[in-house]
Amino acid sequence: MLKKSWPLIFFFFFVFSLAAQADFVPGQVMVKFKPGVVSIPQGMRASSIQAASIRAASVSALNTKHGVYRIEQLYAKVLEIKPEWTDELGDQYILIFPEEEDVEGVARDYKNNSNIESADPVSIVHAFATNPDDPRFVSGDQYGLNNINAPLAWDRTTGSTGITIAVMDTGLDYNHEDMQGRVNLADAYDFVNNDTDPMDDHTNSHGSSVAGVIGATTNNAIGVAGVDWQAKILPIKVLDNNGDGSMSDILQGLAWARAKGADVVNMSFGQYTADSSLRQACLSAYNDGLVLVAAAGNGNVDWPTYPAYYPTVIAVAAVDSSDQRSVWSWTDPITGQTQASNYGTWVDVCAPGTLIWSIARNDNYSTSSGTSLACPFVSGLAGLIKAANPAYTNQEIMEKISSEADNIDSLNPGYVGKLGGRINAYLAVAGAVANISSPADGAYVAGTVAVTGSAGGWDFQSYRLEALQGSSLVATIETSTASVESGVLGSWNTAGINGQYIIRLQVESVSSNTEESQVSVYVDNSTPEATIYYPADGASIAGTLTILGTAEDQYIDHFVLDYGQGASPASFVTIKTAYSSVSGGILGTWETAGLNGQYAVRLRVYDKVGNVVTKTVTLTLQNSGPVAKEAEPQPGFPIVYTSENPFDKSETSEITFIYTLAGNFDTKIYLFDLSGNLVWQKSYSTGENGGKSGVNNPSWTGQDSNGAYVSNGVYLYQVVADGRPLARGKLIILN
Repeated sequence: MLKKSWPLIFFFFFVFSLAAQADFVPGQVMVKFKPGVVSIPQGMRASSIQAASIRAASVSALNTKHGVYRIEQLYAKVLEIKPEWTDELGDQYILIFPEEEDVEGVARDYKNNSNIESADPVSIVHAFATNPDDPRFVSGDQYGLNNINAPLAWDRTTGSTGITIAVMDTGLDYNHEDMQGRVNLADAYDFVNNDTDPMDDHTNSHGSSVAGVIGATTNNAIGVAGVDWQAKILPIKVLDNNGDGSMSDILQGLAWARAKGADVVNMSFGQYTADSSLRQACLSAYNDGLVLVAAAGNGNVDWPTYPAYYPTVIAVAAVDSSDQRSVWSWTDPITGQTQASNYGTWVDVCAPGTLIWSIARNDNYSTSSGTSLACPFVSGLAGLIKAANPAYTNQEIMEKISSEADNIDSLNPGYVGKLGGRINAYLAVAGAVANISSPADGAYVAGTVAVTGSAGGWDFQSYRLEALQGSSLVATIETSTASVESGVLGSWNTAGINGQYIIRLQVESVSSNTEESQVSVYVDNSTPEATIYYPADGASIAGTLTILGTAEDQYIDHFVLDYGQGASPASFVTIKTAYSSVSGGILGTWETAGLNGQYAVRLRVYDKVGNVVTKTVTLTLQNSGPVAKEAEPQPGFPIVYTSENPFDKSETSEITFIYTLAGNFDTKIYLFDLSGNLVWQKSYSTGENGGKSGVNNPSWTGQDSNGAYVSNGVYLYQVVADGRPLARGKLIILN
């Protein structure tokens, strides 16, 4: 166990909290426009509204109504280094208008516009400082590191310099004696002041204290120890010197952490109101593989806070040195409660958060309390886990932190299941590793199943792979004393069995800890049944045909009934697709009017494993004459309509013309410009898609008859069946 003492420089206490009712930046709304609606001059992050290109008159009218005079691209700084993210982030802007305007009313106006995907006021998060605490305790008493078993974890790993932990906060005193060599200043940014200097200017050193818990320089005979000794700290300043921050700065900061390749993001802030933009930003970061960690809040309530509440984020509550929920002594100005850690079933884990020693500005050290200080313990642990297990995904790291946490419900009888477990760094880093990566939970399998995943850990001893039905052991698939990392754990021969089973992996460690992973699978070694018993093979028929038979499997996925011309058709036209079994019943109805000669009817039945069985019958169609050629109107639509109108070629590569015919006919679609010139035409034979009975949906790629893409404008289309015009319509084309 590593021990160290640190001199007491000065002491204060503060609690970080956030507003329960949303406050907003006056005169600003965040708007996400639909693609192509708005742009600003190339190379500029902001411009006057007059210099911006607004391609929708209704948006210009709203700008005039609310006196918008400036527009800023929200993610301009991020897009400078990640231009490939333009499709995701490029259409999000901040509109600036007179401060006396009602920002919520302005946001509603924009949100109701059809050219806009979302519009929200720019919310503010706050840090509320409290009075210094007393009594002082002995300098260097970092009980939190001992409580989470960090010294034992350090025997396994002290971290890796190849890992980056971003701290989104009030900045960082990067000149502090106990942060030397730990800070990535080259990629740091200050979104509050829009510069590259992330210096912490908060009175109580909030950002510096958070960063020190994560990664103060350790084993250097000065100051304090951090959870992670090696990871690089990336300061991203999103809160000002009062601890206040706008949602627009937080969104930019999170995107910046993604762009700069952060592995972990610490967010010791939040608010009691949900924000759709923040939720999406967290989802995007999570999808890029980042581990997101956020404080649960200090209001002594079970209200969700955001971003901690989001499923892509680890929500962290605070406990004291006795593993009891942290309670402090001041009245929370937002909730009116005595300040204490928030709680709830939405909390994932907890960590020490009362009287936590860390660095303070100007080479000082101090104690602070709050879920803001519990949060960085978890972020530091995420860095250690990543260092010990580089192949872990962010989800695996999150699950490891949660699953290896110590249950402290008995110490908190009033909060059972509402604090999560108190993190245990040793078990999370050095404990047994059990993970089944394939087959996935809920998968359908057959034959010999290769089970892949990981069975290991620092003190790994052995693993056992088993198959169970309910709680009964069916087969021992594999036992081994050799660890496996992202490889084959064993092969299971499922021949002769069907039904739902559990594959269970148990990993034993030298220290007698057991880690378990299991997935539920559906075994299907039987093939589907495909039968057509009416009409019989070789039959002669006419008119409307009801096809009878069986399409069945225990785990059916779908069946397709279709037809084609000739005994061995080159192509088929779908009669029906269905997703449930039919046993001795109606498979589908086929209108054969207008068709004559030899045709094949084919039934294909697919199960969820991927097996497919096909049954085909050959028929002779004998229809005497055509039926009426009227199109059948579809409720709520004109007789003919298109899937996309306008047809914007920047968003979709083709459109479909959709119409219903009462019979099978040779059909043509014509497209004319407004001068009457024929631009494009396409013919569809009787019975194929475009000329078949029922719904037709032939497509067009936007090219004329010579293969050139047509110009922007309004065009006229006409559908003609058996020489008789059925319907006409207009189509708008945008490039």
